[in-house]
Amino acid sequence: MTVPWRGGYGRRDHRLLRFSARASLGLGLERSPGSIVTTPARSVAWPYTAPCTRRDCTPFQRNIPSLYGMWLVTLFLLYSFQEVHSEDVVSTRLYFVNASLQRVTFSSSVGVSLPCPAGGAPHALLRWYLATGDDIYDVPHIRHVHANGTLQLYPFSPSAFNSFIHDNDYFCTAENQAGKIRSPSIRVKAVFREPYTVRVADQRSMRGNVAVFKCLIPAAVQEYVSVVSWEKDTVSIVPEMD
Repeated sequence: MTVPWRGGYGRRDHRLLRFSARASLGLGLERSPGSIVTTPARSVAWPYTAPCTRRDCTPFQRNIPSLYGMWLVTLFLLYSFQEVHSEDVVSTRLYFVNASLQRVTFSSSVGVSLPCPAGGAPHALLRWYLATGDDIYDVPHIRHVHANGTLQLYPFSPSAFNSFIHDNDYFCTAENQAGKIRSPSIRVKAVFREPYTVRVADQRSMRGNVAVFKCLIPAAVQEYVSVVSWEKDTVSIVPEMD
């Protein structure tokens, strides 16, 4: 190819030849000697796999401390979360205060306060139920569940007796983040305070033989009354005495 040069033709531009040769060698193009490349040739490689030069790697090396710092902060946050979660698991629990409580008998003239035999940490929600699973509801001046989980049955007259309230099975539950537990059923029974007398039946025995005396207690209160002592002519008799 010839190009105009100072008004004439027939002379080649050596600068163009040198540029074309360098472009061919740098791009790996196969050209015959003396050929001229008039259009720039490009080759695109993906992904870029050329080695990192010192100039290219300098920004990456400068960011290495920042990357290490980010990793350290991430590890610290994960460790802190694990510690907090472990403390929550350890400190959150449920327990029974008195699991052996199975029966409560109280006088109608006194009433009774019955704490929930279950508890928890942190504070657990305490609720009372009947053995049938029905929720306990407040009955004015008869039954009330306090905020601390205590079940209270107030004194009542014989006319206000209700077997559904005063002679029934109850149980309590405690619930928090650790779960929920249920106490054993507790038999709650009210008895009326009535006047009663006890007596000793006369016994006959021959001289030298053994006589057995029995304290007679009215059947209405026999379940709730126990004999604590005997007396003879106002003198208490204890097992050690003849």
